[in-house]
Amino acid sequence: MNNERTHLRPLRLPQDTQAVADLIEICFADTMDPDGWEYLRRMRAWGALPNGSPGPSMSGFVWEEDGRIVGNLEIILPKTTSRYPLIVNVAVHPNYRRRGIARRLTEKAIHYLKSWNYPAVWLQVRADNLAALRLYERLGFQERARRTTWVTNPSTISQTNFSFSSIRPRRAHEWPLHSTWLNHIYPEQVAWNLPLDFERFRPRFLNALRNLLGELPLWHFTAFEQQEYLGFCTWEATSHYADWLWIAPNPQKTPQALCVLLPSMRQKFGRRRPLSINFPAGEFDETFLDCGFYPQQTLIWMELPL
Repeated sequence: MNNERTHLRPLRLPQDTQAVADLIEICFADTMDPDGWEYLRRMRAWGALPNGSPGPSMSGFVWEEDGRIVGNLEIILPKTTSRYPLIVNVAVHPNYRRRGIARRLTEKAIHYLKSWNYPAVWLQVRADNLAALRLYERLGFQERARRTTWVTNPSTISQTNFSFSSIRPRRAHEWPLHSTWLNHIYPEQVAWNLPLDFERFRPRFLNALRNLLGELPLWHFTAFEQQEYLGFCTWEATSHYADWLWIAPNPQKTPQALCVLLPSMRQKFGRRRPLSINFPAGEFDETFLDCGFYPQQTLIWMELPL
């Protein structure tokens, strides 16, 4: 390969926006969800604006060859000390693969982040992308979690009334138990990179007021069986393709909790919009399928200490 310095350079915004968006579409069109397509639409719209217009906070590196961008890597830098930099959108044009471009881009990003004294860098890779997984393992990334995103299709929801006799709104005194079970399913090593704000779950007056006045409310529910807690579930409205469900089952009764909470949330909130839930991969997959959810993707979360 020719000298790396003639091909690898920092991402330039907004000049590179359109070319990077085109490359991402070429590489990931077969696996992108509706939110991914919306991300590309917004990227292209921003790239068409005059220079200096406000846009997304992006940094990274590209690989240029034959007069065009054929490789890309972006970095999302943390806004708080409780989060880590995240490598995203590692893409190499199909005609230029198997030449080490993705490796060089990733090594450059690692070197860059080391120079800023970040303690670690994270990335997510599809579980079925074995070539990328092997690359990251060779670079020293270690698997920390596997998470599956499950979604619903509103058109498949039965119109049969569902019994809510074992579901009611969560009460304030149940928050400590709710919090404990939330942390079990969404531990710190994955919660930091999810759109999950535990502070909004607390039974506070300001949170209740925000629910009543806000455009994107969230509501909490408790499931129980013969006076025993089965678990909790939060429905959160979003501006994305799907609304989110945050489930916190009793670790000793997870199947029973899922069988009560998932159908009830579909009946109550899933008739008009899809619902999306993030859950540890390989755990109770048959239960999710039986409750009308299907797997959208499974991601391996990987960390490299710097």
